Amino acid sequence: MAVGAVLVFESGRGLDYDAVVERLRTRLHLIPRYRQRLASPVPGVAQPEWVDDEHFDLAWHVRHVALPPPGGDAELAAFVGSEFSRKLDRDRPLWELNVVEGLAGRRVALVPRMHHALVDGIGAIDVGTVLLDPSAEPIDIPPPEGPWEPRTYDRRRHLARLAATPFVRAQKMVLDTATRALDTSPRRAAEELRSATELMTELARNRPRAPLTPLNEPISPNRRFAMVRRSLDELKSAGKGAGGTVNDALLAVVAGMLRRYFEAAGLALEAPPVALVPVSVRREDERGELGNRISTVFVDLPIDEADPLTQLRQISETMRALKDSSAVQAGALLVGATGWAPPLVSSVLVRAMGGVRAFNLVVSNVPGPQQPFYLGGSRMLEVFPIVPLNPVNQRLSVGIVSYDGGVFFGLLADRDLDPQVEVGAKALQAALDELVEAAAAA
Repeated sequence: MAVGAVLVFESGRGLDYDAVVERLRTRLHLIPRYRQRLASPVPGVAQPEWVDDEHFDLAWHVRHVALPPPGGDAELAAFVGSEFSRKLDRDRPLWELNVVEGLAGRRVALVPRMHHALVDGIGAIDVGTVLLDPSAEPIDIPPPEGPWEPRTYDRRRHLARLAATPFVRAQKMVLDTATRALDTSPRRAAEELRSATELMTELARNRPRAPLTPLNEPISPNRRFAMVRRSLDELKSAGKGAGGTVNDALLAVVAGMLRRYFEAAGLALEAPPVALVPVSVRREDERGELGNRISTVFVDLPIDEADPLTQLRQISETMRALKDSSAVQAGALLVGATGWAPPLVSSVLVRAMGGVRAFNLVVSNVPGPQQPFYLGGSRMLEVFPIVPLNPVNQRLSVGIVSYDGGVFFGLLADRDLDPQVEVGAKALQAALDELVEAAAAA
């Protein structure tokens, strides 16, 4: 249940291992949860609690690795699959950051890995967020009040200090709801999420069961990963040309991917595969309000339709009907966070509905910032999301992030998935090519 990403940067001295560790050292006071571990006062009886890690060692959490030649997508994806096959140490704070060198073109990647429970507890603030700057000139962050010492976490003091930093003010476009997310009552948020989860589970039970596919068998602890990229403008044009949205176009290419994937598996489905998709259901009159109103819907993907534009139109009609349905509105969550909110919401629902088989895979699309971000003066070029699998029976997840004019797909799969995830990545690339070419010719 680890959430993560692959952040790819131009080369630069700010990406040296020691420089990354030092950057974190000067900014880690902004996210005190990253120095805390889980403790169980009475194992099996009392709920675990977050406590300061008296033996916290920043260098232990920041790893330094080099890819083998030629340092392309295949080598980077193989490293990510290996990393996400390994459990985080439950006796330490539940995060790690890999500084990955050896990429082609002298690029450097950062691969943060955070347990779902850790990210849930702090909203949109994570290691990647703290490292990045909105310009090539690093933001001057006021140092902590004194050397860090293990102590009881004072949430109010942290919120007040965080809200006053230039870091939060300068990154307002991305993090405008982060402090509000931290300021939300955990008990209230848990109650809202539980209510929505119960409703979605009931809706899932009342749906026809999703078809049984190779994607829905028990999983192993091991993972594979694949990455695909495309221009955002191309997908915007395709969606708009068919009377839909970018999200509709993304679902259409996932449908095209699955059509090719199941053909490669020699499988003919009796019913369309179903995707669990987080969607925004904010009304026009709610614009400007705090938080994101997100619901999770079940979308039948029309893989029998070979024409990509017809496929896209069918999905657009389906999504419009779903967004207007009373069930989806009732299941909406008010999520006071940007960034990873949709994957987090979906993974909670995925676990709750593990035995229902209402869907075949999760497709999580996160609209990201369209201006570049930097680390130590080096520009971030790409960001590929890593969305966790359902431990019961979900062997593939598709994470999608738009950033700085690009759309980046991260496919996480069980290592034993047959055909392997690389077949799915090639099928996704073919589906993207087909849709963009069809839209340009229309």
